[in-house]
Amino acid sequence: MDFSFFAVIALFLLLDDTGFGVMALSACALHELAHMLVMAAFGIFADEITFYGAGIRITSARMEFAKPTVKALILSAGCAANFVTAALSYHFGNYSAAVAGLFTGAFNLLPIGELDGAGLLKILLIRFCKPENIDRILNFTGRAFSLICLAVIVFFGRGVSFTLITTALYFIIVSSRKI
Repeated sequence: MDFSFFAVIALFLLLDDTGFGVMALSACALHELAHMLVMAAFGIFADEITFYGAGIRITSARMEFAKPTVKALILSAGCAANFVTAALSYHFGNYSAAVAGLFTGAFNLLPIGELDGAGLLKILLIRFCKPENIDRILNFTGRAFSLICLAVIVFFGRGVSFTLITTALYFIIVSSRKI
């Protein structure tokens, strides 16, 4: 557990005057649990789980040797769990939980930094691109999507959200690093 994790959670909950934060944290916990359940189903167990300011990172040396389809299933599991719970929450009239699940799943599908979408894109690129182009494509895609997210937040949002703008800027920086 990194101090930055607790700092971000505390700041997030302090700035949240709607009570939505707890639902969002629950959606994130469900997301990571789904990854771990699918990993376990394939006999892959976490070597380390790191809680840090930008989220939760699950690492496993065995994941590197998994088949691409297994990796894709593991990466997709969190988002799928979010979308299923969003649909169920909506069906049962809990619209705030539905939004939290939908946003968490969609956000994690972005091809940025360490998000699941970037991992899924990397699996595709390994299959269809020359190895020397993969990092450059991932970096470009990550920066492009970060800038698009920032533009959407600034131009179409209901006021300026410090949290979302900070997140978008963080992803621009993270996308510049090698994956």
